[in-house]
Amino acid sequence: MKFCPVCGYDDHVYPPYDEDINPSYDICSCCGFQFGVDDDVEMEDGVFMEKKDTHTQFRNNWIDNGAIVFSESYPKKFQKEGKVAGEYLFKQLENINVKQ
Repeated sequence: MKFCPVCGYDDHVYPPYDEDINPSYDICSCCGFQFGVDDDVEMEDGVFMEKKDTHTQFRNNWIDNGAIVFSESYPKKFQKEGKVAGEYLFKQLENINVKQ
C-alpha cells in the first residue's frame, strides 16, 4: 500500500509500512504524518495506542484544523488556499475507505 493511512494521499515513494508493519519513517507531504513516529503514542506506562487508532486520531485533528497541506511538494492542483481542496480530500479518503 502506498496510500497514506491517515489522509489517503497516494504518491509515496515507499509504502508507509512494509509487510512486517515496519515503518518507513517517511513524512506524508499532504498531512504531515510521520510513519514510525506519529504512530508511536504511549497512552500509559508501556501501553501504546494501536496504529489504526493513531491514524484516525491524527486524521480527525488534521481535518478539524482545515486539512492544511504539509509540504510544498503536494501538488498545487489539489489545493485551495494551502488546504486540500474538498473534492480531492474526498477522493483521497475514499482510497482508505473513510467516508466524510
